[in-house]
Amino acid sequence: MAGRRAPTAVVLAMVICGLVVAAAITGAAVLRVRAAPNGPAAPSTSEVAAPPGPITCRREPCQVLGTATVGGTVVQLIADSGANAGRLRIAGAASAEQVIELSVTDLGVTLTTDSLQCVPGTVSACLVRGVSEKGTTGQVVAGRSDKWSPLGRAFFSEANYLTLANVQGDSTPEVIAVQQDCSVTPDCSKRSFYVQVFGLGGQELGCTRTYPKIDQLPGYPGIVPLEVQLRGCP
Repeated sequence: MAGRRAPTAVVLAMVICGLVVAAAITGAAVLRVRAAPNGPAAPSTSEVAAPPGPITCRREPCQVLGTATVGGTVVQLIADSGANAGRLRIAGAASAEQVIELSVTDLGVTLTTDSLQCVPGTVSACLVRGVSEKGTTGQVVAGRSDKWSPLGRAFFSEANYLTLANVQGDSTPEVIAVQQDCSVTPDCSKRSFYVQVFGLGGQELGCTRTYPKIDQLPGYPGIVPLEVQLRGCP
């Protein structure tokens, strides 16, 4: 596909990756988002474990911005005052509570009530995303057999669309990020849009062709391309 990604996106992606790796090394346990799909319907209350204990955070008052259920596991997104820091509290029916500090908030994003999305699978995943002046940035926390851990890659969308969906048709979701391409005009006064797809571990699986408008992207408003629509990325 002709064209190249905007230079600002390349620089920002490099900075984001560096910050996330640094946060992982130091021991951190590691969005105006459009129309992101919610998680599946909650199981019956007899199958779901409610996270025990009081809500705690670094800076009071704190609040629960979102709650999702994945099988018998309850996931809560808890934000500090100002929603500039947060953590996931995870409790399964047969496991002890886990608290995972979020490194994505170290990148200057603000959490909202739309920040948490969880999708079940052989490897279940929760995406926590936040918005900044440059776009939407998110991180993935993945779980299997009631053991959850943060993954070491941050994901970024220039067009403020970042979500989880199943593109490959297997039992594990992928990360979908909508990007902008400014190669249409030399001064970037007119931008086109394309979808970039990643595996949960951060490997790039491919991109769609560019489209003049975001509402022309495959599946809009719930943007999910078919695997056959993916090709090399700009």
